Amino acid sequence: MGAALKKIAVALLTDKKVIKTIGGIVLGIIIIVVMPIIAVVSIFNGSMDIDTDKLYQSIQENISAEQMENLQLINDTMTEVENQLKNKKLSDYNTQAEVIYLFSLSDKSEDKDFVKSFVSCFKKNQSDEDLIKTVNQKFGTEIKYDEFQKMMQSIKGAEISTAGFTDKTTKNNLDLVKWCENAYKNGWGYVYGGYGQVCTKQYLDQQASLFPGNNEAGGEMRQVGEKWLGKRVCDCIGLIKSYAWYNADSGEIVAGSNGFTDCGANSIWNNVTESGSISSMPETPGLAVWMDGHIGVYIGNGEVIEAQGTAYGVVKTELNGRGWTKWLKIPNIKYVNQSKK
Repeated sequence: MGAALKKIAVALLTDKKVIKTIGGIVLGIIIIVVMPIIAVVSIFNGSMDIDTDKLYQSIQENISAEQMENLQLINDTMTEVENQLKNKKLSDYNTQAEVIYLFSLSDKSEDKDFVKSFVSCFKKNQSDEDLIKTVNQKFGTEIKYDEFQKMMQSIKGAEISTAGFTDKTTKNNLDLVKWCENAYKNGWGYVYGGYGQVCTKQYLDQQASLFPGNNEAGGEMRQVGEKWLGKRVCDCIGLIKSYAWYNADSGEIVAGSNGFTDCGANSIWNNVTESGSISSMPETPGLAVWMDGHIGVYIGNGEVIEAQGTAYGVVKTELNGRGWTKWLKIPNIKYVNQSKK
């Protein structure tokens, strides 16, 4: 597909409406396949300006009907794979399926019963290593697990995962816990003022300008923040805001949306209606735990997930001994399946 697919992939990736239709992860992988790595890095770190109108013009002038047909086949096949995984309640493996298919199996798209055979490789609670072994055995491929793992880590760093959600139509404590667990597993980083953005040099410069303090996003923290390039980032209250402001239909995080007012770790108290001392905290996953200037999310079993600082990112810590002084119910979060202490 060469240069023409390169142009269409970059153009599509810059159009949010098309991303919703085809899928950002799929397009991202296509770009990595067809573009020099330096160009990919330039796009994601904000140092390359993309003229979308010119790219669309290039598509119209250069892409052939056959090339567009091939791209459509990739999309249609992956859509069917995802549908069958969903029917088997295995949607948590969508990203793995996309990576394996696009890099190793896309040439088999038209083979008889390909999708059925591919989906049969996925099992509940299966490790990625076992998945790769199964795919290699079934299709005669030679996918190396360590290379696959590196690719997954890179992709998941910028992925928004709603795996394990109980109800995407409401903002509730159980899904807040899942959101935080997914952010932790996917290696989200920390940038002061962040609420789920993908970290680029341009974004780091922007935040350093807005929050120039050395204990905020400026000074030394501007340099330390580069460890999170390419990953999603937030600050302590931003971890909560990223969930509260996430729209499951559009896949976007929109500041101030879903009735959740912008606030800081301390100013959140302006709208809190139920809280108490940390010693009186109920065993309710999804409660926030607080100390002056900092906030985290209790996930149950004596554990907290918090965006701890620029050097640490999103981490899992023990509730006891951390210095939390109060607990609170987060405004506009519906608390379900609560158990009293």
